[in-house]
Amino acid sequence: MNGTMLLQRVDLLARERGLDKNLILDHIERALMQAAQKRFDAEGDFTLTIDRETGEIRAFEDDKPVNLEELGRIVANIAKQVFVQALKESERDVIYEEFSTREHTVTSGTVMREERGMIIVSLGRTEAILPKEEQIPGEVYRPGSVVRAYVLSVGKKGQRVRIVLSRTHSNFVKELFKAEIPEIADGLIEIKGIVREPGRRTKIAVASTDPRIDPVGSCVGMRGSRITKVTDELGGEKIDIIPWAEDPAQFIENSLKPARVLRISYDHFRDRARVVVSQDQLPLAIGKAGQNVRLSARLTRYKIDVMSEENAAKARSMGSEQLQQLIDAGLMDDFLRETFLDNHLDSLAALAAQTAERIVEALEEHKIELEAATKLVARANELLTVEQKAERDMIIDRRKQVEREAADEIARAVAAAEAEAAAANATAGIPLTPDSPVNVQTPR
Repeated sequence: MNGTMLLQRVDLLARERGLDKNLILDHIERALMQAAQKRFDAEGDFTLTIDRETGEIRAFEDDKPVNLEELGRIVANIAKQVFVQALKESERDVIYEEFSTREHTVTSGTVMREERGMIIVSLGRTEAILPKEEQIPGEVYRPGSVVRAYVLSVGKKGQRVRIVLSRTHSNFVKELFKAEIPEIADGLIEIKGIVREPGRRTKIAVASTDPRIDPVGSCVGMRGSRITKVTDELGGEKIDIIPWAEDPAQFIENSLKPARVLRISYDHFRDRARVVVSQDQLPLAIGKAGQNVRLSARLTRYKIDVMSEENAAKARSMGSEQLQQLIDAGLMDDFLRETFLDNHLDSLAALAAQTAERIVEALEEHKIELEAATKLVARANELLTVEQKAERDMIIDRRKQVEREAADEIARAVAAAEAEAAAANATAGIPLTPDSPVNVQTPR
């Protein structure tokens, strides 16, 4: 092959692979050099260059010309293998650089085929995979159809780039909202939280940074024009757009819509929010298979118990009967019983699951003495039936779980803050020491 033909082939290859022509010529030079050194057992200073203007190949050993035509077919094949490997690595790096900037965004591709449950999607220069667990249940992906998905991860794997897509990730819905609702893209409306059961239902909490803008109305659009585009993309998945509220009780009430809530209170002794609704609203509040209250709990990050007004009254009556035993023992009067019932300390099991210190702290305004609280807890434990003991243990285990989750969340927040501070200090050239201050907000 003469020099002109070599350069023509390199130009064609550069256009096909989207690579720089000089990079390809560098790979050819290195491949030929390795092969030539093996063939001629070069002991001196061996050099090989390709003229970028003429394509002429020149090889020297200690300034003496080397005839590359003597390489032979075997050594030429070695050079070819080295070049092809280097070319694939360069192509991989170029594709990685391109798609790594698109990680955590929405992209479009063409469905190619299915392999062991995975959908192979063409993104132009490369292919991505849509794993089975990242597919919306019930969706059918036909070859040749265009699909939009969230770029979950981009990484190098051998000589290829592995791109994983998702249509089930909550951020997929978030990015769709950004694309369809200009106020979100411009920062006038903020997405405060989003939870999802793919293919079934999504709850998204929104708030406006401008009091003149209705965040829910803006997301829905005129006659549902905006939200319809998102639901169509998700195959008809239901989307509840909820106004975010700083007040936890109001936020929980909003999150349970369309159900109407009668009252909400927080049970400090069980670490749960208690929501009371009318009997006809109970199925709506709970949702099919508990879906509505489950998503609400995830969105608000509160454990939620939903009960009808009738059941709430029945539970209070049963609790009153149980606490009567403490009145009979001379440890409590009627007023204190009503105080306990109002604050969800409404059963012997709930009382027995507490420490005296916790009761005194939670009911501080009622000025309960530590000694009296200690006697109440001890007597409640003595009166427990087998079933009530199981309920007591469940309350204790649940509290420990809440404490573990809170501790883990604080640890993650601290680690994230330290990493962010370290990155900022590294940019500024300031070393981060163990005594460096890190500000972390404690989660609920």
